[in-house]
Amino acid sequence: MSILAERTDVKSPTTYQEWLDCFLMMKGNRTSRDKAFAAASTGTFCGSEATAVALQKQLVETVNAVLDRSAKRFIRDVNECISFNELLQINVLFRRFKNDVNNTLFFENLFFLPQNFRTELSESVKTQMTRFWNDTVGFLHDQSLEFLNSDLEDVLFLIKRIHLF
Repeated sequence: MSILAERTDVKSPTTYQEWLDCFLMMKGNRTSRDKAFAAASTGTFCGSEATAVALQKQLVETVNAVLDRSAKRFIRDVNECISFNELLQINVLFRRFKNDVNNTLFFENLFFLPQNFRTELSESVKTQMTRFWNDTVGFLHDQSLEFLNSDLEDVLFLIKRIHLF
């Protein structure tokens, strides 16, 4: 029971091991992930240069894993909404995906990380996710035209008002 209590209480990481635990939680279920992102955004780090480099690699791996998982879930849910003709739900899915993507940018204000590392990772995430977002919107637009679906066009109007970044 004490292990469960330790897992649900998330504090800002400072050591390499605490960061690894935090990264593991980010890859977990939605509840622990939200707490982990909030804790990580106020985290610090004290360690050697070699440990800092290892931390950066783990950070990149975690961001990629979280984005991959979010994108797969997003596509699965969008396809499900289309299949069951629950088109209004697609707008909610886009908003949730936007929040997931923005959560992964927690590292932008971690000033113990090198500026060039933060900038490059941020630009990479934003470029890839913007491309994915635009491709998905484009696909939905093509679907609305192909099937003359005015309900989907209405949802697209709402989606286009959401700004990913």
